[in-house]
Amino acid sequence: MININTFYVDESGSMTKKGLKYLSNQYFVICIVHVKQEKTLKRAYKRFISSNINLLKKDDKHHKMFYRTGKFKELKGAFMSTNLKRKFIEFFCKFNYLEIYYICCSNQMADNYFYSNKARAFNYLIRLCLEYNSINNNLKKDYNYLHIDERNVSTNTRATLEEYLCIELVTSKRLQLGFSVEYHQSNVKELIQIADVFSNLYYSYIVKGKLFDNEINYMRNNKYIKNEFYFPFSY
Repeated sequence: MININTFYVDESGSMTKKGLKYLSNQYFVICIVHVKQEKTLKRAYKRFISSNINLLKKDDKHHKMFYRTGKFKELKGAFMSTNLKRKFIEFFCKFNYLEIYYICCSNQMADNYFYSNKARAFNYLIRLCLEYNSINNNLKKDYNYLHIDERNVSTNTRATLEEYLCIELVTSKRLQLGFSVEYHQSNVKELIQIADVFSNLYYSYIVKGKLFDNEINYMRNNKYIKNEFYFPFSY
């Protein structure tokens, strides 16, 4: 029987060497959500929206989560209040539907050349994280299906990541059996929105004085965070 690992990927922060005196510019976070029970998680997503619709509307001062007609559009972690993000963690981190691989890149420590091509840098970080977790038995050897927010990558580089992962982790190192990569608009892919909120949560934890320290420790202790991968490795 063929097993397929399904992942949803989003990011928070920016790849930048500008304004590094500001803590908000010092880190870039990628969140890779490994979904264990996709249909069940989608139903949970709908329950979360319906049970928190009024709080979401209250937080949506910039019309990012709702259309101006009042119809719900998508979850956006950057526009959710601290309390609502805590409710999000309580809701999704209790049924073992998912596990998370975080990539945290220090903009201060990364070489200037690394960001000369941001699409290439993004793909490289994904590859390093998946390779590390494959070698360390945090990721089983299987076929892998990655769903990524299309706003993270320019149109002309979308075929690159799938080929790159197959060459590096399948053909060369034989750590995985195969990769497929698709890009989506986040407002039509519910589980990318979940990756969005978890990425913003971790980014906030880093840049806002350990704001979600208790929540991140809970996720670590209960195995919802599978790995935290830091780049460059020296920091």
